[in-house]
Order: sequence, then structure tokens, then C-alpha cells
Amino acid sequence: MSINKELKSAGLTERTGLVIYLKNASDQYKLRRFGDIVYFSKKMKYCIVYVTQENAKQELAEIRKLDFVKYAEFSEKDQVDLSSSHIETQIATMAQEAEQEIQRRQEKNEDLLK
Repeated sequence: MSINKELKSAGLTERTGLVIYLKNASDQYKLRRFGDIVYFSKKMKYCIVYVTQENAKQELAEIRKLDFVKYAEFSEKDQVDLSSSHIETQIATMAQEAEQEIQRRQEKNEDLLK
């Protein structure tokens, strides 16, 4: 379930994340006027800024025009499927693949011992 769905049912403002790559690490502070900086990587020179969802496209276009910004995009965090049925399907698939790999290795080891 998306956090935005939970916020909507609680009556809170929906927000979305923007990933912004900077030319200089020190320029992150200039992004405070757009939203909340929730993560910043000094080494990789990028930050994640949360903005209100209804103004996100406008904010992104404005941020992309800034001279200290290399690149900006929407975070894909909201598109991750966290439903229990999807996760269970992934786990079952991974378990089946692991069992097949174990059987393959056992057969290979048996062939080597002959």
C-alpha cells in the first residue's frame, strides 16, 4: 500500500519525492524553498526533496531550470508494489529458483564424483 493512500485517508496533504542531482554539493540549501529535503548525498551530489503532489510537475519544471541543477526527476518510490500478494508471489518465485539451482548443483556434484 502506498503511503500517499494512507495520507489521503487521514486527510493529510499528499506528497511526492523528487530526486535532484546537483553540480555542487553546497547548493542543496537553495532547494529548501521548494519542499522538505529528506536525504542528501554529499559524495553523489544528489538530494531527495518532498513536495506537494498537486504542484509537483510545476515544481519539477522550475527546479530543472535552475543553473546549479544537473538533472531532476520524479522518485519512483510510489510506483513500487508493496501489496502482500505481490510480495508473496516474488518470494515463491525466488524459492522455486533457489530449489532448481540447488538441484542443478547436486546433479553436477554427482556427475563429478562418478
